[in-house]
Amino acid sequence: MTTKAVSPTPTASVRETSGPVRRTPAALAVRRWFLIASPVLAGLFAVVGAYADPAVGLDGRQLYELYAENPDPLQFKSLGFHWSYAFWIAPALLLAGYVRGRGAWLANIAAVLGFAGMTTLPGLLFIDYYDSAIGQLYGPEAAAAVNEHMGATMWGLVVFVTPGIVGLLVALPLAAVALWRSGLVRWWAPVAVLGGTAAFMFSSVTWWGCAITTACFTVFAVAIAKATSPLATNAQ
Repeated sequence: MTTKAVSPTPTASVRETSGPVRRTPAALAVRRWFLIASPVLAGLFAVVGAYADPAVGLDGRQLYELYAENPDPLQFKSLGFHWSYAFWIAPALLLAGYVRGRGAWLANIAAVLGFAGMTTLPGLLFIDYYDSAIGQLYGPEAAAAVNEHMGATMWGLVVFVTPGIVGLLVALPLAAVALWRSGLVRWWAPVAVLGGTAAFMFSSVTWWGCAITTACFTVFAVAIAKATSPLATNAQ
């Protein structure tokens, strides 16, 4: 007597894996593309801010005098850098969820520094309006005197400003290194971030330096697009 072999009924997991690949929900796709676009937008807004700055590379009385004489360009400068810094730091927060295994702790540190930077630095651009208004009403000497007095008598000013500067300069490079350590990006991704940051700083925040930053950050955006693609995240 022979028995007929009965094939086991496919389980739900087998049916799921053999079925068609599900598309990424629209909400998640928008979130991902916001992340990818952020470094590019950071560079472009920096170009706007640097180009509009009436006192680029200057400080002291000459800066306050030009701020008082050019309130309209100054407002474009302040708004440009406000949004540049916000988009600059945002990826350090948003990328942390993609990093697992090696680099995870670096991603955590980058996110914390990014949080500190984003909650302080973009808002500091509002002080430009005060500098311009004080200079218009009471002269550039008054604006300079107010800033000197604040720096000399208010210790909280340094405590307020320092996390913003550290967040801007350190958070995104750390996040890029974390992505590299996790194997999601190649070595050129963190190099592009460091190059863009260096161009921003060593050009004295001029428009051409910000243009180099935009180009470098665009390279990093391409790396983010590859690292966060559905195929890359499923393979991790």
